[in-house]
Amino acid sequence: MSEHEEPEGYEGEATVVVEGEPSRTARAVLGARFDPLAGSVVWSGRIALALPARTRLELTTPHGSGPAEATESDPWGNTRVTGVGRPPFPVELLDGAAEV
Repeated sequence: MSEHEEPEGYEGEATVVVEGEPSRTARAVLGARFDPLAGSVVWSGRIALALPARTRLELTTPHGSGPAEATESDPWGNTRVTGVGRPPFPVELLDGAAEV
């Protein structure tokens, strides 16, 4: 991907599961990119749900699930999340890849 291309992503409803708590549904805006320094795909975005920083969670979209971590909250009650590896949404750069 060149520096001028938009990252691939997902915008829609997601289910958020934090260990020991009931699942919750939230609006999510997520994007993914390959990080050459890490040697893997990194995905991140915001969910319309307030969670403390460093909370580990499982994020599920209609396309799949993936582990993530809450990194910060904004003044509007959204939480920034980040994950590494195959994201829980389709990403063209991974099509045909067996493992990330």
